[in-house]
Amino acid sequence: MKFLRIDIYILKRVALPLLATVGIAMAALLLERLIRLLDLFANRGGPLNIVLKMLANLVPHYLGIAVPAALFVGVLYASMRLSSDSELDAMRASGLSLRRLLMPILALSVVLAIVSAYLIGFLQPYTRFAYRALVHLVVETAWDSAIERGAFFSGFGGKTILIGDISEGGSKLSQIFVKEVDENGQDLVTTAESGQLERNADLSLVLTLHNGVRTETTPGTNQSKAVVFTELELPMDTVAPEPFRNRGERESELDFFELIHAYFNTPTGLHIEDIKGELNSRLVRTLSIIFLPLLAMPIGVSSRRTSKGVRMLVGILFLVAYFQILQFGRDAVGSGITGSAIALWLPFVVFGCVSTWLFYLANSRPGADPLAHVFESISDGSGWIWNRVQRIMPRRSQGAAE
Repeated sequence: MKFLRIDIYILKRVALPLLATVGIAMAALLLERLIRLLDLFANRGGPLNIVLKMLANLVPHYLGIAVPAALFVGVLYASMRLSSDSELDAMRASGLSLRRLLMPILALSVVLAIVSAYLIGFLQPYTRFAYRALVHLVVETAWDSAIERGAFFSGFGGKTILIGDISEGGSKLSQIFVKEVDENGQDLVTTAESGQLERNADLSLVLTLHNGVRTETTPGTNQSKAVVFTELELPMDTVAPEPFRNRGERESELDFFELIHAYFNTPTGLHIEDIKGELNSRLVRTLSIIFLPLLAMPIGVSSRRTSKGVRMLVGILFLVAYFQILQFGRDAVGSGITGSAIALWLPFVVFGCVSTWLFYLANSRPGADPLAHVFESISDGSGWIWNRVQRIMPRRSQGAAE
């Protein structure tokens, strides 16, 4: 029961910063993409629910990025707090080794690796395709990409439209002329001073006209009827866009089992190098999660002389650099520059060996900090640079004042 309480306590220490990091990372990533989507819809037009669907399809992609980073930050922060509060010394004095304290964290990393395997291997391919299909729908149904002011346009079914002026990103129109033929064969001509073009939830367009005249004329006769209106809603029957391509025409849209099948039976349109790079990249990224606690704990087990901020910053930079190397390796394999063994599995083996070796040093030497000299050198170097900057800045300020 004592060990169970210790395990729960360790997991609580890791879980709080882990969840906070996931929340902050997801909010930042989704907000950045939301700004880009709002810019797209400002130019193309569209309802808010389409934006929300596109963001929902991006959640698995961003979770695949946030979960490894959150696990690393959670373990690193918890280790630094336990070390700085002397709780780690008390636990070791009671007979608990660093390896025993790692057990619940390692179990958590295995669970998160399974979650990431599902996200990367099965969920992301479908949501990535759904996101691209929505982008295609919005772009291809945009009327303002073809219409020009002062020119006739016939892209709305059987309607011919002439617009005198366009403003507010193409949604507000003025000096409008619309000619069409109804189901009875009558010629309908509508003119209006202004109008507002809006999209419904299904991306269909409705043109709301203000202060105009609608004239109905029967062909072959001189009979006509004119109706003056202050507001008239005119549905725009747009020409249906070309259907989006089938899922699987890109290797990133294949789930894990489909990638394995494509590895042995490469479909037309795909290259074996791209399939190898995608398949091995997913495997390496998933397995790397298990080794993240082995690296985070030695970095977090610090002496009171070294800066916690430096350790956190260096740890995050190292993690970002490692996953960037994996991304470069995936691109190199896809381009045929090198094989997956060198570009992906070699960095993974180096990462795993270095992480395991650092944890072994921290566990076998209680009270020792295996990275103390490294971080002290970084801290001293950054302090020297900051002092030099502070000395130079006043001189420049005095020179400018003179």
